[in-house]
Amino acid sequence: MKTVSASFFQFAGVHSFLIGMLPFFIPVLLLQRGESMQGIALFIGITGLGFLFSLKIWEKLYKQQNWRLIIGTSFIAELLLVIALVFSDNYWLLILSALLNGAYNCFYWATQRVLFSTMTAPASALTLATTTQTPEKTPDLTATQTGRQFGNFQILVVVLLKLGIIIGAFLLEKEALGLLLMASTLITFSAIMWFCRPVKTRSFAVSNSIMLTGANSSPASNTPLFRFKDKKNSVVVFYLDGVFLFLESYFWVISLFLIARQSIKELGIIIVLLTVFLSLIFYLLKNRIDSLDSNTVYISAVILYAASWVLRSVLNPELPDALIYPAILLIAFLTTFFRLSFNKRFFDHAKEHNPLQYLLIKSYLSQIGIVIFYSGVALLASYFSDMQASLSTLYLLLTPVALIYLAYTNPTEPAPVTALVSNNATASRLKTSIT
Repeated sequence: MKTVSASFFQFAGVHSFLIGMLPFFIPVLLLQRGESMQGIALFIGITGLGFLFSLKIWEKLYKQQNWRLIIGTSFIAELLLVIALVFSDNYWLLILSALLNGAYNCFYWATQRVLFSTMTAPASALTLATTTQTPEKTPDLTATQTGRQFGNFQILVVVLLKLGIIIGAFLLEKEALGLLLMASTLITFSAIMWFCRPVKTRSFAVSNSIMLTGANSSPASNTPLFRFKDKKNSVVVFYLDGVFLFLESYFWVISLFLIARQSIKELGIIIVLLTVFLSLIFYLLKNRIDSLDSNTVYISAVILYAASWVLRSVLNPELPDALIYPAILLIAFLTTFFRLSFNKRFFDHAKEHNPLQYLLIKSYLSQIGIVIFYSGVALLASYFSDMQASLSTLYLLLTPVALIYLAYTNPTEPAPVTALVSNNATASRLKTSIT
């Protein structure tokens, strides 16, 4: 268990730092290079296509347990993305950048979600993945601590992502793209050497056993992608979630950039100043969210998240700083609170299905939603000339849409550990590869 957790946090930490150095600034770079809202939306749509194409490759490699290639590809794709962004001075390189962005997102996020689901799996399943002995009937605590574990993960991401943002903002402000590329290359190949060691690939391979089955696999868990349906309304939420993730990570970053008077340095300062605040939030919430009434927490988080989009719609650079910066902090809190609550619910639901298939369905449907929505935005954006006004209108229109997250119903209570595994035959099934 400790080996899996260490591998997960190290993998997520290195990638978070690399994201902060340049990929975080993709929407800003696009804006600086003359792309309109239409061009940025189209970039996101192509990113979704790149993710979908890459996911088939990732899935095949995962079933082959080819972890060296999975890990190596996640880092190489990020490095190629950085190279393409540094030299993207024409239309075709921009399209290549979008496709590489999708490939990188796929190999990072699919791997990260699988590792996280493995890390928070019932202790009995982790025991069976590494031994053929029957597990002891001890209380299974990890099965109900996804909120705490996700909080730990978010603290790590926040700190390392912001550290990467500090360095990236400084180098971009100085136009030291060559130095940024050299740093990314050094970190990339060092990470590949570290994670492709046999001891690390063995810890990653534990997920191949864990992800075969969930605590309460439902009859619908093995249905084809477009026929998947459950009583949790997962499908509609999955289509929606990718749309909002890119609103947060691309369009909201552009809004902050405009508020920061189009200065990458000031944008970096704003983001970094949120670090301590967000880390404190997660520190306070991560140990409590699992003990609170999950449905009440989730409903409150969704409503407050919808309210955050109203607040985003009214912010503009003309407002006094005394109003803007407290509002940004409040938006950060509401978004953070929602993401912690939503991801806890998502990973708890995954345990009730075939975990691997549930994670893959989430990825496929989210990316399809991204392609459809942002292609539509690209078509309609030509009618808007002012970026700030366009973003405000988009935020306001999507405020009631965010309430659809309320349809994602509460997961059932985790099954007792003794109900998960009863004999050596189950253990044998868990230890086989995915076919």
